[in-house]
Amino acid sequence: GLNIEPTIVDPWADDARLRRANAATRVPTLITDEGVPLTESLLIVQWLEHLRPAPDWPSLLGGAVGGVAGVLSRAGVAFGVIDAAVHTIIIRKVTVPVLFDDTPVGLRRRRTMAEGMARLESAAAQGQLTGRDNGHHAAAPTLDAICAIVALDYLRFRFDGRPWLPGMPALGALSASLGQRPSFVQTLPR
Repeated sequence: GLNIEPTIVDPWADDARLRRANAATRVPTLITDEGVPLTESLLIVQWLEHLRPAPDWPSLLGGAVGGVAGVLSRAGVAFGVIDAAVHTIIIRKVTVPVLFDDTPVGLRRRRTMAEGMARLESAAAQGQLTGRDNGHHAAAPTLDAICAIVALDYLRFRFDGRPWLPGMPALGALSASLGQRPSFVQTLPR
């Protein structure tokens, strides 16, 4: 893998380092060895795919042509969950949480999180989120598995125990497995 040295910042604090690198002051932001800032998760993934192309490196999109659409579809579900969760937290920071949660927009975001995680749980239970690519590069997770676990971990952090969240034992098992990888351990927010 790449030797990336994480810098933990508080994006709510308007950190000057983050602001210099990213006008939107959002995480993640990756600064290349050449000093070029890359922003937004999916753009960073595209850069990684270009920097380390298959077949020499395992692709985050998987290797089977027909499977790429499935990986991207499931990653999109996870991104939808993450967006709904983050927007809920942001709105709660600037309004009264109880009022927002029961608005049509708040209820829609909650539904997005619940239904999205139910779909990802089903995919994990069916073996679609194993992080494997039909036996090739079996140790490398694909983008859908990574995004699903990030979504799960974020919901556990922000909304743990909420009755509207579905049971997610298959995702929990996948999280426990992938969570031992150095890439997950080193980038887990502290």
